[in-house]
Amino acid sequence: MAGFGDRRAGEFSFREHLELIRTRPGMYGLDGSYGDYVTYLSGYDAGTQGSALLGFREWLLLKLGRQSSFVWSSLITELAVPGASGSFGHRGLDEEQDHRAVGALFQFLEDFLQDRDAERDGLRVIFRDYSLRFAE
Repeated sequence: MAGFGDRRAGEFSFREHLELIRTRPGMYGLDGSYGDYVTYLSGYDAGTQGSALLGFREWLLLKLGRQSSFVWSSLITELAVPGASGSFGHRGLDEEQDHRAVGALFQFLEDFLQDRDAERDGLRVIFRDYSLRFAE
């Protein structure tokens, strides 16, 4: 494949990939629901050996302001859809709640990536802040 700098043609950054699945979910076999995005992004993260979303859960917990055992997808529903059961993640959301959760997902990801990439040690800062906030 022809190269573009350090990427091969057809390769996208994680940010570019997020924008593509958000704006054209059908191209990726998604129906645009929160559950589909969660499943897709969980698989994407697994394919990067956990590096794509590294620190995202901790960043969300800092936003939540308290410790929780929930996974990142349930934390988003807890933050974005007050009153929805965070323990069930995307299950049980009505259409309006699902729409809010999708919007929050992409906004939180954008904000997280901005914080993570804002400086050379952005990820380290997230983990430091997390450990200081929730130290036992």
